[in-house]
Amino acid sequence: MSINYVMRKKVDKSGEEEKTLYYAVPYALQKSGVNEQQIGDYLQERSSLTAGDVLSTLEQLPAAIAHFLKDGRTVTIRGLGTFYPAISSEGFDNPRKCKPNHVILKRICFRTDKKFLHKMANTRFQQISEPGARERKKKSGL
Repeated sequence: MSINYVMRKKVDKSGEEEKTLYYAVPYALQKSGVNEQQIGDYLQERSSLTAGDVLSTLEQLPAAIAHFLKDGRTVTIRGLGTFYPAISSEGFDNPRKCKPNHVILKRICFRTDKKFLHKMANTRFQQISEPGARERKKKSGL
């Protein structure tokens, strides 16, 4: 098993002169990732839980995480990581002017548990040609 990647061109403007550099970025070959049914089957084979028990838990997990995040708490799943909200607002010249209706939820962030990251330590990588890359080159005249 390996994580596939393709090389993407990015312009680095951080120095005195612009540089065009190529970076590895992940590329999933399938149209969609693994779904809860597949995770449920995997977990059922490795535990005493039924597939229904696992699926029920997985289906209710997003609502449980949202419930605790809305309560102003972070959510940590031991061995996986921590979910926490990222918020923002417009800028104010006085902090007392920023009222709750000025604050917006930007996204939900996830910080990986070190144990989970350690499980991924021996991951292999394989460079692939991005599907459709040749056709895009021909169209752009490269």
